[in-house]
Amino acid sequence: MMIEIQGHRGVLATRHGNTLASFVEALRLGVDAIEVDIWLTSDGQLALRHDAVIDDVDIRRGALREAVVEKCPDTSTDVDVETRTPTLAEALALMRFADATNVVLDIEVKTDGTPWDEYGQSIVAALAAVLRVHQHEQALRVRSFDPQVIRAMADELRDIPLVALSRANTGQLPGLYPSEPETLIKAALATGASAVAPEFSLLDGGLVAAAHAAGLKVYPWTLTSDDQIRRAVHLGVDGVCVNDVALARDTLAGLDRVLPPACPILLPFLQSVDSA
Repeated sequence: MMIEIQGHRGVLATRHGNTLASFVEALRLGVDAIEVDIWLTSDGQLALRHDAVIDDVDIRRGALREAVVEKCPDTSTDVDVETRTPTLAEALALMRFADATNVVLDIEVKTDGTPWDEYGQSIVAALAAVLRVHQHEQALRVRSFDPQVIRAMADELRDIPLVALSRANTGQLPGLYPSEPETLIKAALATGASAVAPEFSLLDGGLVAAAHAAGLKVYPWTLTSDDQIRRAVHLGVDGVCVNDVALARDTLAGLDRVLPPACPILLPFLQSVDSA
């Protein structure tokens, strides 16, 4: 059985997340999918960043040109020269340029876990418009913690796989999938998802078995160690979302699993001055 390697925001272990440099590194190492996060800016751009607010500036209320790139100083070397948050359109162009259209661009629609509102409707409509153009030329998938987003995407685009994201929570909030396995699976099926992506702390054999029995794939997140990856494989998951792609490849190779091919690509404008 093949285990899909999903690069979390690219390669968060060594690059700032949701940057073109991080995606290039993921492709260089070899992944089956690249997970990215999107927000909708006030000027109608689908911007790639994990957090809406950085330095008290909300990406949803500003223009793309004002949106700084996310930085992860605890896990990244400061080698990236990008300063502006990239867009989904730029990521799609990169995948075409790299001849990596078979690598899944796994797009997480970010919300605040609030009841369905105008912003939710707007970001779904903007995303659907972009994916409708690219769905036959790029491998795509959409994920969200918000069941309202997944239901709306299922109505908009029936051919793109959808993933119900779940994290540990004490109750079922309107804008979040539940964390209890049975109710998560029911909610995923009801909203049109074809997979569930539980936080690693929620993962166990019962959840995997029940999801598979319901026809759902299982993609736990975010696995950060060899032991976690091995445990997930032992439980029979379909893919792993990881920060460290090299580690995941080494672990899966040690388990005699098939690895995705490397896809090296050189973008001169992403080279730092020191390496030029």
